[in-house]
Formats: sequence, structure tokens, C-alpha cells
Amino acid sequence: MATVKRIKTAGANGGAGQGDPLDQLIWYLGRAYYAYVGLLERVLVEEDLDRYVRPGMGHILFTLFEQDDRSIKEIAARSQLACSTLTGLLARMEEGGVIERRRDEQDGRVIRVRLTPLGRSLEPRCRRTVQRLDGLFQEGMGGPSVRRAKRLLQRMMEIMKAEEPAAGKPVRGST
Repeated sequence: MATVKRIKTAGANGGAGQGDPLDQLIWYLGRAYYAYVGLLERVLVEEDLDRYVRPGMGHILFTLFEQDDRSIKEIAARSQLACSTLTGLLARMEEGGVIERRRDEQDGRVIRVRLTPLGRSLEPRCRRTVQRLDGLFQEGMGGPSVRRAKRLLQRMMEIMKAEEPAAGKPVRGST
């Protein structure tokens, strides 16, 4: 947990230890996330996708649009989402008739996921939604800034993943 200790001692403003507590990077991340979810929900309504698609499901859908009938492990690797995150999303997608899950014929321990005809029919509207949202950021920020933001967000994800407890290793403070 050395990273957390280093972050805790760095203080605001790059180590100065001064400044508005609500001006910390963590709050900007949260505010950006909620602003994005709100925008996405509005666009899903406008694209008539809101009955089938909820924020968070796009990773799974585009992974399956790319290659259908994947294992949950393959979806997790391609989408960079944890299997535990996928479980709830897949259940909601299955309830909505967008995907179906089944056991692999060769290895019954593996669960495979495939799009239903309804799920496949959503692809053009989903692609239009992504193009629309990406275009908004490209226009508002410019290509170089978007590329830099992606690199910074990727680095943030790496930092946070490094703080995840290793499998079988107890979380600090637990017994």
C-alpha cells in the first residue's frame, strides 16, 4: 500500500499541503463521472436506447459487437472491467433481452455470452451514440487534448488497480 501512503503525504497542489479540499483531483474525477453519466443517459433517451442500454453496458456491447459469443473472462479482458462488475451488468442485460448466457459446450465451467437478435439490432444506434459523444469531446477539447486525457485516465486506472488487494491477500484492517 505504499502508493496510498505516498498519495496521502503529498497533500494538495502537488505536495504544498494547501488549498481547497474540494479542489482535489478525486473530486474532479467524481464530478466528471456523474456529469458524463447524466449526459449519456440523455443521449440514450434521444437515441431511443434507454429501454435496453444503461450506463456501463457499452463496454460489454461493443466487446460483443466486435466478436460475439465470448466468455465472461474474455469480455473482462477486452473491456478492462472486473468480472464482479460484469456480473450485475450481464444480469440486467439478460433480463432486458439484449444478451443470453450459456455454459460452454467444451468446458462447462465457462459461461459464454452472446447477443440476442434484439442486442444485435441495437448496434447502429450504439455506434451513433459513441460517435456523438466522442465528437462532443473532440470538438470541445481538440484531438491532442483528448489523446492526452486518455493517457492520463489510463495512468489513473493503473494507479488504482495497483491498490487492489491481491487475490487471497487480506484487505488492510480486516482479519
